[in-house]
Amino acid sequence: MKPSSINSGIIAALCATSLAIGIGSPGMTVTPPAKTTPTIKTTPLPKVVPSKPVTPANTSIPNPPAAKTPTIIPLVVVPALTPTTLKSFTNLYGEVLAVKFTPNQEQRIQQRLSRDWMTNLGLRNTVAKTMAMEPQILRGTPAERSQIQATLVGNLRQQVLDGDKDALWFVSFYDASSKNWLAPGKPPLTQMTTDISAEALCFMVNEVMGKSVVTNDSRLKSAIATKLTAEYANIPANVKQELSRLPTNWLTFKTSEWVQRGDEFREQMRIHWGQNLEAYIPELKAINKLRRDRLATLKADPNIQWNRMNSIQRQGALQKSELDFQNNLRMLTQVKTVQISNYVNSMEVASSIGNSPTRYPLRLKVK
Repeated sequence: MKPSSINSGIIAALCATSLAIGIGSPGMTVTPPAKTTPTIKTTPLPKVVPSKPVTPANTSIPNPPAAKTPTIIPLVVVPALTPTTLKSFTNLYGEVLAVKFTPNQEQRIQQRLSRDWMTNLGLRNTVAKTMAMEPQILRGTPAERSQIQATLVGNLRQQVLDGDKDALWFVSFYDASSKNWLAPGKPPLTQMTTDISAEALCFMVNEVMGKSVVTNDSRLKSAIATKLTAEYANIPANVKQELSRLPTNWLTFKTSEWVQRGDEFREQMRIHWGQNLEAYIPELKAINKLRRDRLATLKADPNIQWNRMNSIQRQGALQKSELDFQNNLRMLTQVKTVQISNYVNSMEVASSIGNSPTRYPLRLKVK
């Protein structure tokens, strides 16, 4: 359920115009009377024959341009969101999640649907797919309804890991129910938080290594969930608050800051992540040293004057040094997989994200 915006289409036809080409009037050919002896006779004029139009050899008459096919933008018809649909979906969604919505939650759902209905295709698809399952949800056996719930929630969680903020909003109602908590607390620990912790860890390790060496699979998510659940009672209250905000903060960081900011920001974040993680993941040490050395060399080069550069100039300097960096990288022992069990067992840093290498909304230390 990727979010996307659909604007109403406008049907427009482009009409081609043809050029009118003028044609000259036909000419007349006249033959004068022939001269004879001094005796002059009148010779009748020959029959007048219209001559053919003459076109100069070096002049070409262009053919009229072919008419263009009209470009038609299809009109997107968005079905109306009626009060009945709003109420039906809210009730049905509660059924499939096995959650009894509070009046406040019902109001939030209906306000969100009403606000984003016209522009959010992903949201409309979620409503349509849920409503299509109404017979199965309402008439299915407990086992069938449980399977539908597991499939829906599992799909939503994966869509969150893919960067879908709407999916995070939908699954948050499921996670808010106390029977779905991993550990109680203020706020409680949810599976979405532990899944995103695993996702952030994999992202950081792969960025430091410059390639995919770890995967956020079910084993890793389960290991981190088990560790955090067991230790959650000992985590300070302020860190619990930061953990509860981790899913939203991470999606915002990954889909906006990481994409929009330049190479210098990303490289500094890789170096910072590597420094935090290399004590627990030895495979990161060699490549992280290469990254630190490259940046230190650029900063120390008097011909570059790093401190006087703007962000665009620094990005250019990093790009110029990329060839040497890749050559040095090839000389290292090639690493295809990374063991992160030591990190998971210690959980010194669950995530380090932010808008600069010196600001990190979350530092988690579990004892």
